[in-house]
Amino acid sequence: MPSVKKFLLVKQQRLTNDVFQMDLQAAAPLVGYLPGRFVMIAVPNGLQQLRRPLAIAAVDEAAGKLSLIYRVVGQGTAQLAALTTGEQLSILGALGNGFATQKLVSGDQVLLVGGGTGLPPLMYLARVLAQKGCSVTTMVGFRTQTQIFGTQVFAAAGKLQLATDDGSAGIQGNVGTLLAAFNATDCQQVFACGPLGLLKAVQQRFAKQTMPVELSLESRMGCGMGACAGCMVSVGGGTLNQHICQEGPIFSAAEVQL
Repeated sequence: MPSVKKFLLVKQQRLTNDVFQMDLQAAAPLVGYLPGRFVMIAVPNGLQQLRRPLAIAAVDEAAGKLSLIYRVVGQGTAQLAALTTGEQLSILGALGNGFATQKLVSGDQVLLVGGGTGLPPLMYLARVLAQKGCSVTTMVGFRTQTQIFGTQVFAAAGKLQLATDDGSAGIQGNVGTLLAAFNATDCQQVFACGPLGLLKAVQQRFAKQTMPVELSLESRMGCGMGACAGCMVSVGGGTLNQHICQEGPIFSAAEVQL
């Protein structure tokens, strides 16, 4: 069972106008904080009753260090962004199932595809795959240059392909533009996280390919443990039969209905 842990906020950093990174310290080592899993964080002032789901962007389990990246989209995340160092935070996790990387070995070619706040879990995944010795290509898309974050992590892990809607950085276009030119012949696995349109583009692009394609889905969540049924999705021909928070957030592109 996932447990609630206390973390100390040691750094709060603004990455873009509305995207922030929290660096947190636990009192003991962490276990099970794998790429693709997430946590549920309580807003400290108590006015927001529901915890907020945030993806794991980086972790040092032995040292008890955890980094979370989030976008300010409402009152709860705005209150998180206003926190200063020294605050103590209550975090439930890690939750959900992570990306399936067990079969990947050194030399395997892997594609990561992301955009927006879908990037944090891929940032963590890119580091892990690079440590495995995989050949990592990452495609990321943003609306404009001022919204870019995290690209240095992907560049350090392998090849980075960047697109912006207005052409202010990288090529002009979106992730679909990059996908259309991608040669998947030698690719062993694909991982994607981002807006629904991006996930659909990845699903369609590799529909006829045989390599595993994993999609990380985002959703509003009430409990994070499958009790409230607030984040259901249809998988394997069923109708709203699995929880994003429990059976997910990682699903096979060949099975999940978007």
